[in-house]
Amino acid sequence: MRRLFTIASAAVLLGAAAAPPALAIRPGQFIQTTEADFEPGENDNTVVTNLGDIKLATGITSLAELGEDASVIYDVAAIGDTIYLAAGPEGKLFKRVGDETTEVAALPNEQVFCLAQYGGKLLAGVSGKTSRLAELNDAGELVTIIELPDARYVWDIVVSEEEGPNPPVYVATGTEGVVYRVALGEDGQPAATPILDANQANILCLSMLNPGVLYAGADTDGLIYRLTANPDAETGFDSFVVFDAPEPEIGALLVLPDGTLYAGTADADQARPGRLGELVEEEVGRVAPAEAPAGEGEAEPEQPPAPDDLPEVPPAPEETAAPAEAAEAAAVAPTEAAPADQPAAAVPAQEEDEAADAQSEEEGEPDAEPTPEQRDRLRELVRARLEAARKSGALSAGPSRPGSASARPARRAQGGAPQEGPKEGNAVYRIDPEGFVAEVFRESVMILSIVNDDGQLIVATGNEGQVFRVDPSNNEMTIIADVEPEQVPALLLTPKGVLMGAANPAELLLLTGETATSGAYSGPILDAGQVSLWGAMHLTADIPAGASVAVATRSGNVEDPEEAPWSKWSDPITLEPQPDASPLQPRQLEVKAPPARFLQYRLTLTGGDGQTPVVGRVATAYVTPNLRPVVSTFKAAYPEPTPPQPGQEETEASPNMTVEWEASDPNGDRLLFTLAYQPAGAERWIDLASDLDALTYEWNTRRAPDGWYLLRVTASDKLDNPPDMVLTAHRRSAPVLVDTTAPTLEDVKAAVAGRAVTLSGTAVDAFSPIQSIAYVVDDAEFYEPILPTDLIFDSTREAWSVTISDLSPGDHVIILRVADVRGNTGYHAKIVNIRP
Repeated sequence: MRRLFTIASAAVLLGAAAAPPALAIRPGQFIQTTEADFEPGENDNTVVTNLGDIKLATGITSLAELGEDASVIYDVAAIGDTIYLAAGPEGKLFKRVGDETTEVAALPNEQVFCLAQYGGKLLAGVSGKTSRLAELNDAGELVTIIELPDARYVWDIVVSEEEGPNPPVYVATGTEGVVYRVALGEDGQPAATPILDANQANILCLSMLNPGVLYAGADTDGLIYRLTANPDAETGFDSFVVFDAPEPEIGALLVLPDGTLYAGTADADQARPGRLGELVEEEVGRVAPAEAPAGEGEAEPEQPPAPDDLPEVPPAPEETAAPAEAAEAAAVAPTEAAPADQPAAAVPAQEEDEAADAQSEEEGEPDAEPTPEQRDRLRELVRARLEAARKSGALSAGPSRPGSASARPARRAQGGAPQEGPKEGNAVYRIDPEGFVAEVFRESVMILSIVNDDGQLIVATGNEGQVFRVDPSNNEMTIIADVEPEQVPALLLTPKGVLMGAANPAELLLLTGETATSGAYSGPILDAGQVSLWGAMHLTADIPAGASVAVATRSGNVEDPEEAPWSKWSDPITLEPQPDASPLQPRQLEVKAPPARFLQYRLTLTGGDGQTPVVGRVATAYVTPNLRPVVSTFKAAYPEPTPPQPGQEETEASPNMTVEWEASDPNGDRLLFTLAYQPAGAERWIDLASDLDALTYEWNTRRAPDGWYLLRVTASDKLDNPPDMVLTAHRRSAPVLVDTTAPTLEDVKAAVAGRAVTLSGTAVDAFSPIQSIAYVVDDAEFYEPILPTDLIFDSTREAWSVTISDLSPGDHVIILRVADVRGNTGYHAKIVNIRP
């Protein structure tokens, strides 16, 4: 680091004409390492993660804008090179071939919320007065396959992966909360069979693990059902609730081949502008991959198999809900909460619970009681799971649910822990194959769609048009798209990337699977407080082969570079991969910007072989001229005296005066303080205390004569500067009075007349005004007050007189008490004789 300014630059920037200024010994340092540190900067094809990493952004391309033809894209499907869009709010179907987007069908008074591919054909779920499943034929017409007269809405479609020419189709509907299995037979007579009739208003989303396991997400109570094929069941499927979310609506489901289920919630009331909480402001560590236990090499700990014959806990008896009003609004409301006619449970909570209890009493306990062998196997499974969790740290308890949209009182299993209160925002939950639940994401957004992109989740949200990349393995979260449309209801994973259907305005976007080839991050404006000399920059970066990070800096003396000229950007210094060096080792480079008050850096990231460099920490040293300390306040006062309570004597006034001050150093130097006092009229200062490191001092004023004084505090930065560079600052107090002497009573006289005596005299204090005079006779409990002759205590000399009547014959002792405003108290005794 350069040790001194040049004389020329110092003269220009600091106004010094003869010599460079002395620099502070302790340099300051700007450190950016967290999301909050980097957030004020500007990203150009770069992103900042919640872990405080700067990376190249994922490429985004706009493929089509629907303009006035539609305001929302509900779903996206692709068949070959043709992309189909389900749009609204009034039902329309578009297709995109090459660079051309055209309208295929318009459905007045109907809506299309979902699409699916079936044997090279396009299926559409049409919602309307009579909802239906439709197919786009070769003539480009939507023809009805089957009507669903009991459904008001068709929310989602999943085509089974069963082998054969006509696999079944599963349809999620509302407002009766029914999932249908639609068999498209070779005879052309499709049949729809309800396989789930939930006590929920709407089944909003489906996700299929395999032809025998289907998951369904509901609104009203935020339930997730698992439907398992069972030929012996009345509907052909057994249903079981695997998770009861704290939020009332499940907006997206994604099940992975290994059985892990991700569920996103979409409570519209929790979708608010801005981030849910404060940005991460400090480093809290990162999730480390689980290591294999000692002696097991690199193999992952084997998870215990789940017994296949354990009975599932039967679901609670289904409760009957009255039909809800039809919702004419789109599935994604533009920027507002759900409309007033959104489907809702119509049965009051208390009636539901009473009905369930009554039904339970009538039907008795469930018949499916596990056998002792099954209980033993269940205990073994839980024990093995806990042992595996102790080794890997991967076990998470599922969040309990406090209530539901129908305001049903929260219940607690006997002996269970109290349930948690509701959280703000919406979440993505991970439910592993054994049913253990963990929260992997939470923000103040509605979660509308989730896809899996090579082990990472792409999460589409509303109502601020944000798309997140969430890596559940290390808790990393990045906003990879912040688009103009307010919602992103649809995602579709394709070989070319992730297609995104957006709303308000309606737009089709492509999130490519590759990072940008290059991008720039302009850091926040750094304020040194004074014109400063810039030291070395230490930058921590992981730079893969073929990638690079170029660093340029500039400086100025106004905060906004747009308001007045700054220096030009310096020639960039390019950092390249260092195969033999650890990425944790900071790279040191010179800051070439000239001395000034403000500094800014710019990082240009260039990718290599599709990989992005990652910058995790930027630290820049600077040093300012040694600046004088500042003492901003200085005061001294005695504590307020405490008035005596009835029957009590005056407490002695404290002789300790509290001296307080506030001080700071622009360089951040440590300060020591010296106190001194000066008697009124004197010219010299007398030291009171030296080398204090606190900002307060108790002065025992008995060690100084009574009188008026000035106090002075001197702040020195000598702890952090050599003797020839030490600077001091002084501040004087207002005049303070030292008074530890009690007032006196002079010329006290007693005149007896019959059974009365008149006492008189003068109360005198050298410095403080008299505050009170009182007397007590013999062993009386209370002092009686005496007013001065002029009826007001306002000076250091007060004449007074008092007559005491109805005294009994004999000698009496009268105690006189006088106090000044400081609380100093004096006494005088007088003996009088009353003759018989």
